[in-house]
Amino acid sequence: MNEDLEDIINASWKKLTGQRDGDNGGFKYIQVCSYAADYIDAYTVVLREGSAGNRSLIFYTDVRSPKVGGIKQNNKLTVISYNDEQKMQLILKGEAEIHFQNDTAAFYWQKDGYRSRRAYLAQPAPTTSVEEATDGLLHLSNRKLDDADAGGYENFAVVKINVNYLEYLQLSRDGNRRARFTWQGAGWDGTWLIP
Repeated sequence: MNEDLEDIINASWKKLTGQRDGDNGGFKYIQVCSYAADYIDAYTVVLREGSAGNRSLIFYTDVRSPKVGGIKQNNKLTVISYNDEQKMQLILKGEAEIHFQNDTAAFYWQKDGYRSRRAYLAQPAPTTSVEEATDGLLHLSNRKLDDADAGGYENFAVVKINVNYLEYLQLSRDGNRRARFTWQGAGWDGTWLIP
């Protein structure tokens, strides 16, 4: 692979793995797109982990969420993220695995703090229609979460996307640059594209 292309794939994963300024390199929030029954579904999630070595992205969700059913029906996902400050866009494609009440889910449940766990205690389930605005956590108001609140684990799921495609776009007044990378079993095959 061309040395410049190799630099781009490595820099892209570096940003996704959070090796810049202690954050996810400007890619903390990603937009995930999946097939739904008769349309494309899209949602913003927190990128919890990126791994260049495993070619994977991790995000969490409530297992009761409709997105889980959609992923079970068709696990091919597209991820897009854009950093306005860097004028950089990444598009990734891959196949998702849902981890629910297994070793992977338990590992990430323990890794995150109590504050993040609150979302999985919502009643009723995500996307349920309600008469007035609420986050579904009124039953927890004025309570500090602790190990006794582990009940949220029953709703906690980890989605791991095994990435096999990465597209890079760098916008610049001096000329935009675009490249595409596909996984070929032993490494990335990269090529330049007209932006």
